[in-house]
Amino acid sequence: MASSRSPFQTLPMLIVYKVIEYLEGRRRTSFNADIDEHNETKSVLTPLLAISERWRMAALDSICDNCKFDFDAKRESVEVTYPAWPADFSYPRFRKNHLVKRVVVVATLWADLYVGKFCEVIAKPQYESLMFSSATTLVLHLSNSAVNSSRSSSCDYSCNDLSAVDIQRKAATIARSFFHLTPAVVGIVVSVLPDQVTQHSQGRQYYYGGQYSQQIDFGGLYGKIVSELCQGSARSVQVFSKRNDSPISFNLSAVSGLTSITQGPNISCAPFAKLAYLNASTLKALGLRLANKTEWTNVIYGGTTASASYTSLASLTLAISGISYSIIWAAIKDIAPFPVLSTLDISGGYPFDDDLLFRGNGGTMKSLRIPFSAIARNALDRFGVLKRSGVTRMTRVCIDEVTDLDKEYMTRRTDVPIKQQVHHMLEVALALRLWNDTTAFGIFCAVHAAPSTAVLRCLEFGNVRVYTDSIIQFISVIPSLVSLTCIVCGLGPTIESIAARDRPSRLCSKYFPLSKNFRKLGIPYTADTSAEQAAYAAMFLVILCPNFTLLDISPKLRDPFSREVAWAAFNCPFEAYADSLRRLIYRK
Repeated sequence: MASSRSPFQTLPMLIVYKVIEYLEGRRRTSFNADIDEHNETKSVLTPLLAISERWRMAALDSICDNCKFDFDAKRESVEVTYPAWPADFSYPRFRKNHLVKRVVVVATLWADLYVGKFCEVIAKPQYESLMFSSATTLVLHLSNSAVNSSRSSSCDYSCNDLSAVDIQRKAATIARSFFHLTPAVVGIVVSVLPDQVTQHSQGRQYYYGGQYSQQIDFGGLYGKIVSELCQGSARSVQVFSKRNDSPISFNLSAVSGLTSITQGPNISCAPFAKLAYLNASTLKALGLRLANKTEWTNVIYGGTTASASYTSLASLTLAISGISYSIIWAAIKDIAPFPVLSTLDISGGYPFDDDLLFRGNGGTMKSLRIPFSAIARNALDRFGVLKRSGVTRMTRVCIDEVTDLDKEYMTRRTDVPIKQQVHHMLEVALALRLWNDTTAFGIFCAVHAAPSTAVLRCLEFGNVRVYTDSIIQFISVIPSLVSLTCIVCGLGPTIESIAARDRPSRLCSKYFPLSKNFRKLGIPYTADTSAEQAAYAAMFLVILCPNFTLLDISPKLRDPFSREVAWAAFNCPFEAYADSLRRLIYRK
């Protein structure tokens, strides 16, 4: 007897979650996003609640993602709501507090009495039972004026009536009042209106960003809030701002034992360099924006004569600006400052004149993004980062900002060392990204045949225009390639020289089967991107690559792309591949 259950009810839970993730549009909530941002989530997830209990629980996982506390000062009560909750479903029946990932609190800071009453209400038994055991983020939307709160009695206090110390103390008081309801929380977001001073702390990681007021020294406030909320237990500090009006200082004794430090834009590097030096033994991730030689020297020396060794640092991100000369580390030739470094990301130029950065980590490096300068290339060679027979394989190599000097080397096909460099990258890199330079593709085109030991699986060309015949040729010489992302600019001379009606059969006779491994083509949108050219490139790969199943194309190109493919499916020279092309449209 046939089952009366809907096919949707029998899907595996993994598929159910994937469907819901897709319907959500892979929503990512911004730390500064409005707390009532979930109308779209309601419309796409509400119908799923009625399918079955399994689907309901999976949908609730997203619907219960946010819980909102709104304090009514007159009634001395708190209204607890789920912004994404469908109006047709009652809270008591379906509410699952253990699913909440983000608790949002709306409150006012204008008076000590108000803050005290708020904390008293939250401590009442009826709220004690609202345990959010899975909540990892606590969001405080705070107002400096009672006028800004729809539920508070009006008063004459304004934003500037509160000092930095007042904001810091009251925000910390309200945050602490929720810690017993959110025992697993590792992130705190504080937005103070209307000045939009925002602090975010995640996993004891502190983010700050916002607009500055002339009345309050927010640079000093940032450091004070760190000390107040950390209470000596901080593990990470990340600071961001829109302007560099106020220097930031930390109570260094309150933020010891850090595992992560990140400096955002428009903020002086000095306090972060000092923090890094004092936490060298525990740091696992460090991100700095260097503007002069002294800043990096402080990372190594911290204003002393003793050099630091970052024995646990696995990830280093450096943004270089304003350094027109190399940084010399001649005084510390005998140490390996980053012995376990596995991820290195440098942008804006390669500032070092020696190879100390790679000393000791040739076998641990997994992910690399650097400007491809001669100095950097030689350092990689000397310490075996791109060695031919490494124990580990590089999961990512990103080559940026090819210098004029290197352009000369790379155009010489007789330059054996450059060919060897390219071969080494193909042998050790699982993913390779070439960005912002048209000569980048020439690096590989100059090498007619890839080494037989190539392991490259993912290749991405940034703002590089590539012909379809070059895509086909590259896939043919790198059989391990699975994914390619590039801007398609035309068919190319090899294909254009063939009569239109003969192109599929001629290419098949030369390349088919081109590659059984190749599965994905990515086509980003730029001013140079043509939906027609993108469609033709994808159609040729459908014919030539038997397992080509994924097309990651910019949303701006999807409709014209689909029209091009649909037209080609019933017209020469692609009518013989109509079924394959229709499937290409469906799985794009």
